[in-house]
Amino acid sequence: MSNAPVIILEGSWWSNHEVPLILPYFTALASSHREIELSHRTIRNAGDIAYYVSRISKNAGAMLYFACHGTELNLVPADGRSPIKYDVLLKALEKAKEGAVSFVHFGCCEMVQAKDRRQSHQKILDSCGAKWASGYTKSVDWLQSAFLDLALVSEVFVPDHKASDGRKAPLKKQAGNFVKMYEQLARELGFSALSTVSSGSLLFPERLHP
Repeated sequence: MSNAPVIILEGSWWSNHEVPLILPYFTALASSHREIELSHRTIRNAGDIAYYVSRISKNAGAMLYFACHGTELNLVPADGRSPIKYDVLLKALEKAKEGAVSFVHFGCCEMVQAKDRRQSHQKILDSCGAKWASGYTKSVDWLQSAFLDLALVSEVFVPDHKASDGRKAPLKKQAGNFVKMYEQLARELGFSALSTVSSGSLLFPERLHP
């Protein structure tokens, strides 16, 4: 069984220096699980995203994890300068090879439109051929969202990657359990996801609560 590939695309947050903030947390997770193949790249613009996405091997089934500022569906990877518009982001994700990306998660503020979650997510899925897209509708606390992001990798992505090797771990069940387990935190952060399953596409949670 191959390890689950998690590719972190991290911005520079509050600094001009390339000092990864989220990487130590994911390194600890990968060290404890030993089922995760972790990669980290620094991004400053859409060109960086397109390049790194295009380098993922065909049928890798990787998870793309974006770690940077976001606002109103725009990524802001470089200290508030040169935001990446949503349509430009979608174009960059189109560089993915067939089967290269299975999960896309935005550990960023406001990368899901609350009033039209399904469309926001579906555009991501269509752009790169993934089966899962998730993120937050609200401006989120860094540490709280990082905790939920780690749980998402551990409890949804890794089991689903195992299932691709013939083990049984239905994504619908895993996602439902995840949302139920972390319901209060997910609600506070405005967590939202769309996944393609055997019965069609499902939103998690079904409804957002104020």
